[in-house]
Amino acid sequence: MLKSKSLFVLLSLLYACQTPKLPENPDAWKKIKIDFRQLDAEGLAGQGSSKVAMNYEFCIPSEAKYWKEVQKIDPSARRNEGKGRVACKTTESLIIGSTHQKNYQRILFRLASLPYVRSIEPVFWE
Repeated sequence: MLKSKSLFVLLSLLYACQTPKLPENPDAWKKIKIDFRQLDAEGLAGQGSSKVAMNYEFCIPSEAKYWKEVQKIDPSARRNEGKGRVACKTTESLIIGSTHQKNYQRILFRLASLPYVRSIEPVFWE
């Protein structure tokens, strides 16, 4: 009897210590300017053997803490020079990522949910 009460108390304490999950903001999808209909489940566009990944770009503040946060979300993310088509400010870094990764739509949603990400746009390499 004592063991079951102790177990119940322990489980109750562990449950009480959990941080509540914040509700997702569906408005984050509006920041993503990528047509997902062009992409398959692997994040590739095209037909047959000519499928290619789509790259996307966005700006973040230049401070290291923002870059670290983005890296935790998106393993494909790379810092780049310049302003990109998204017109990063001088106080921002241009980030380019790829859709060819597991759960790419979820990754894009999490990036768009960051308050400092204004827009995520496709990259058109020239």
